[in-house]
Amino acid sequence: MGICAWSVPMDGPYGVKVAADYGFKGMQLDIGEPERGFQLSYPHVQEAYKQFAKEYDITFTAISVRLFDRYGMTRENGTPEKEMVMEGIEKAIQAAESMNIPIVMLGSFLDGEIKTEEDFERTVECLIKACEMAEGKNIIIATENLLSIEENKKLFEVVNKDNLKLYFDTQNYYLNRNYNAAEMVRELYDYICEVHVKDGNGHISGALLGEGDSNFYETMELLKEKGYQGWVLIENYYDQKPLSNENDNPLALLEKDVAILTKAMI
Repeated sequence: MGICAWSVPMDGPYGVKVAADYGFKGMQLDIGEPERGFQLSYPHVQEAYKQFAKEYDITFTAISVRLFDRYGMTRENGTPEKEMVMEGIEKAIQAAESMNIPIVMLGSFLDGEIKTEEDFERTVECLIKACEMAEGKNIIIATENLLSIEENKKLFEVVNKDNLKLYFDTQNYYLNRNYNAAEMVRELYDYICEVHVKDGNGHISGALLGEGDSNFYETMELLKEKGYQGWVLIENYYDQKPLSNENDNPLALLEKDVAILTKAMI
């Protein structure tokens, strides 16, 4: 059981200690913002995280490039924004290699959402380049997206790289496309490398697990039925509305979700 660094109500390396205090064994990091030089790419930042991870027995499971929510892989080639995208990918792969982190997650949401054939083609091009950068480094490139079952299968067929996998999320597909997440697991299981869990009622990461409309428990049962043994990472937003409306102490909400997820994983 792990948690995304941006879900811990404590920024920076000290968030590793907070995660450990609440029973987590894994954490997904983010490469950071280009305006600040992609912070996790700095050796002194990496060293701080590694020190906390060693002290508190936390495994870093993946690195995300959350920049793509603002500047996506769908951006036109030759633009400053696309150059920033490619720099983010390169920095994330370098950091993953330096920190022995096995997955670099590249999301396709908001600005980077794949809506047209041109979006698809530009994203494919980026994923191929990312996979090639990661080859020989024991690093998986993971796509997290809103594509349908058939569209995802087409994506993997076109990219055609052994080190491309699917980062699965239990809420995104239903929230954005009204797809049944459990059915997505059933059909795409062989591509899945890691899992985010979150919930909400028409709002991203806005409800405790199982208290939203994403059919969380059915999806968890399908993962267990399929024999999934990998990391499951919480991605709820305990210090943001609407979830924070339930308790002004985000750690109290976090503690509740830990209990819910622990039970659901048994």
